[in-house]
Amino acid sequence: MIDSTGDIRQHVTVDVDPQTAFDLFTAHMTEWWPAHHHIGSAPIEQIIIEPRPGGRWYTRHVDGTETSTGYVRVWEPPSRLVITWQISADWSYDTALVTLVELTFTPQDEHRTLVELVHRDLDNYGPDTDRIRAMLDEPDAWAATLSSFAARVAVSA
Repeated sequence: MIDSTGDIRQHVTVDVDPQTAFDLFTAHMTEWWPAHHHIGSAPIEQIIIEPRPGGRWYTRHVDGTETSTGYVRVWEPPSRLVITWQISADWSYDTALVTLVELTFTPQDEHRTLVELVHRDLDNYGPDTDRIRAMLDEPDAWAATLSSFAARVAVSA
């Protein structure tokens, strides 16, 4: 959903505590990230988020190549993660483009966590902003990604 500021907002509630949700999101991304959502020329072998501010977010592919997605800005387990999304409008890594993806993991009770995702700074796409915003808001984009995460969490719960 696009909010009044132009940010993309999605959320899902999962049946695990915040620490487990955070760990599954960050350390097990390969297990749930939609396989067709990548910019490499070969299938995904592993998706890595290095667990620290300044850590890389990147994909290693089965042919040995790596593609970057961004960097960790905020690493606050189990409640908050902010990572850069530096994928250009032509679906390649762009060091000059920085948008932010913020995730919060909020306990709803002892065994449930609300995971909220906000993708902001989309105006940094310049003339491609409206097209990219619309693409990221489509059901097969962030909404599908969080649904895939929730399905993976359900298997472990």
